[in-house]
Amino acid sequence: MLPRYLLRETLSLYLLGVLLFVGLITFDLLSSLSGAFLRARTPVSEIATLVAYRVPHTLGIALPLGLVFALLVALARWIRQSELKAAYAAGVPPIRFIAPVLLLSALVGGVVFLNEGWIKPIAQERFEALQYKIYYGSEPSGVLTDRTYAPQGLGVYYAQRIYPNPQGQEGSRLEGLRVVEPDGSIWSAELGSWVNGAWRLENAYRVDPSGRIHLESSHPLPFPVGVQPKGVSYEAMRLPELSAVARADPAAAFPLARRYANAVGTVVLAWLAAVIGLSLREAAWAFIAVVGLIFGYWTLFTFSAQLARFDLWSAYGAWLPNLVYGGLALLGTWRLAR
Repeated sequence: MLPRYLLRETLSLYLLGVLLFVGLITFDLLSSLSGAFLRARTPVSEIATLVAYRVPHTLGIALPLGLVFALLVALARWIRQSELKAAYAAGVPPIRFIAPVLLLSALVGGVVFLNEGWIKPIAQERFEALQYKIYYGSEPSGVLTDRTYAPQGLGVYYAQRIYPNPQGQEGSRLEGLRVVEPDGSIWSAELGSWVNGAWRLENAYRVDPSGRIHLESSHPLPFPVGVQPKGVSYEAMRLPELSAVARADPAAAFPLARRYANAVGTVVLAWLAAVIGLSLREAAWAFIAVVGLIFGYWTLFTFSAQLARFDLWSAYGAWLPNLVYGGLALLGTWRLAR
């Protein structure tokens, strides 16, 4: 009965918490882009469209943080009105409130994962295109960097740099090539060329699924005429596409791991929030806990991105905030169970 009562209290505050964080994040977005809006004399309709495209990204942050807010505010009210103390006096152990919170956070985490994998990338691609238009008007020509292709039935093609066709010559120069064929074979080459219907790899080596390595001085790989790369970030790739890209582009491994870590982080954050809320004796500390939890998680979140930037911990760094907060939640749960 009491665990269900806690869930009802939490859900009644959850929408307020989500709207609070959506408002804060949206205000921050508008503030950061206000200069560009004024310089480009952006119409209000385009600004509204840009904000709408950003909503899935905003919800990816607001859904977990809103749950933390709702849990700690609900428990603060219980502490202030001595309901939590009465429950403990009646012999209800604090540990009984943890399982319902984990169940609720798992449901929210499932929504976050769906949003991270499919909904947010669609909106993010449109957001980036409109933002680029506001800043620059159109995509500049020249050297393309970190471009990934996934031609139907041909695997994944990745080039670190693609140089435009030299005047009077046919084909583009390629650097930093990596191709994953449908059977799992991986081609790698430092240099190559892009001519109609093929990528030609120079001094390439191929690692087949069994692990054997084959060297070739020049090898063409079929590539459909007219296929163009998407000039979008990893955030704008849907989960299956990003998973395929990560097989050819090592830099995509961290964004891919972060998608899963963000969904799991919803559960970890709510778990630690519940543990802290159930351990408090003064209601005022609940509001301090909201700020502390969010600030601490965000610090670890940005720190893990820096680790990935300098190729430390690779994709495992995406799980750093969850490992730290999960360890604290386990320790707190053990103390509540004693």
